[in-house]
Amino acid sequence: MSDVGMGIIGCGAIAPIHAQSIVDIQDAKLVAVSDVVEESARKLTERFPAAVYTDYHELLKRDDIQAVSLCVPSGMRAEIAEACAKAGKHILAEKPLEVNSERIDRVIKAVDAAGVRLGCIFQYRFADGPAQIRKALDSGRFGRLVLGDAYIKWYRSQEYYNSGAWRGTRKLDGGGCLMNQGIHQIDLLLWFFGPVKTVTAQTALVGHTGIEVEDLACAMLTFENGAMGVVEGSTAIWPGHPARVEVHGTEGSAVLEDGELKSWSFKTEAPEDAAVLSGMKGAVLGSGASDPISSLKHEGHRRQIEDFIHALRDNREPAIDGREGRRSVELIEAIYRSAESGKTVTL
Repeated sequence: MSDVGMGIIGCGAIAPIHAQSIVDIQDAKLVAVSDVVEESARKLTERFPAAVYTDYHELLKRDDIQAVSLCVPSGMRAEIAEACAKAGKHILAEKPLEVNSERIDRVIKAVDAAGVRLGCIFQYRFADGPAQIRKALDSGRFGRLVLGDAYIKWYRSQEYYNSGAWRGTRKLDGGGCLMNQGIHQIDLLLWFFGPVKTVTAQTALVGHTGIEVEDLACAMLTFENGAMGVVEGSTAIWPGHPARVEVHGTEGSAVLEDGELKSWSFKTEAPEDAAVLSGMKGAVLGSGASDPISSLKHEGHRRQIEDFIHALRDNREPAIDGREGRRSVELIEAIYRSAESGKTVTL
C-alpha cells in the first residue's frame, strides 16, 4: 500500500497539530484541507502545503484521499462523519467523538455500514507514562485496585469562551470542563480501571458568564472492579495546574501529571523500575492548564495518527476506535445526569 493520503476538515486551533503530525509520519501525506472560512484553510496551508476547499464534499471526492481528520467543533462531527463514511473515507476524529452517545452511535453505524475505520483522538494514552501504567496493570503489579482519581484544575479566560460562538454551548461543545477539557483524564481512568458502576456528582458555573455548561464539577465513582475514585474538574481555577491522574492499589501506586510520571512506587521492586524512573522526565504532551493550544506538543498526536495509519495499512482496528471513544462520553453524560437529578446514577 502506498502512502495514505489524508485530508483535514476544520482548520481551527487544533488543525496545525494534526497537520504537523501527518507530515512527520513516513507513510502519510497531507493532500487537502477544508474550512468554511477560506482564510483559515489558506493560513494552515502556508505552513503545510495542501489543496484548499471551502466545501468538504469537494475534498471527499478526491481519489487520493483515503482518510480524514475531523477537527470541526464537537457537535458538527456526526453529519460530516456520515458523509465521509459514505464517500469511503476512514475517519479520525478529535475528542470528544461527538457531544453525546446517541450521536456517536450514528457515526459508528455509518462507518460499520460503509466498512471504513473510525478512530478517536486520545493522545494521552500514547505518552510514555500512561503506557507504563497500563503495562504494570496488565502484569498485576498494582495488586487489587483501590482508588483511581482524576484532577483537572485548569483556567480558561472569559475571552476563551467568547472566541467562538460554539464554545460553551450544549449543542456544539456538549459540556464544559469535563466534556471539553477533562475528557482526556477521564479516558485514562477508564483505560486503567475499566467500567464505572455508579456515579454521584455535582456541577456548577462559578467563574464565567454567557455559557450553558459547567466550569466546576466533582464526581464520586465506583468502578465495576470494586475500586472507588473521584473526578474533579474546573476551568475557573487561577492560574491552572497540571492535570493529574492517580492509580492506587494494594501493591503499588503511580501518579501522572500531564501524562508524565511523577510517582512510581511498588511494594515489590522489578528490574524495569530503574529504567522507568530514569525516564520519568520524558514528557511528550505539554500542558493545557492555562492555555488550550500554544503549549501543546504534537508528539502524542503523531504517535496516535501513526497507529491509525498503520491500522489502515494492516487492515485492523486502530488502538482507540469509535466504541472505545464512546466510553468517556457515556461516563460524562452519567455525571451530568447525576448532577441534574441530585441522585446516584447507575451505568
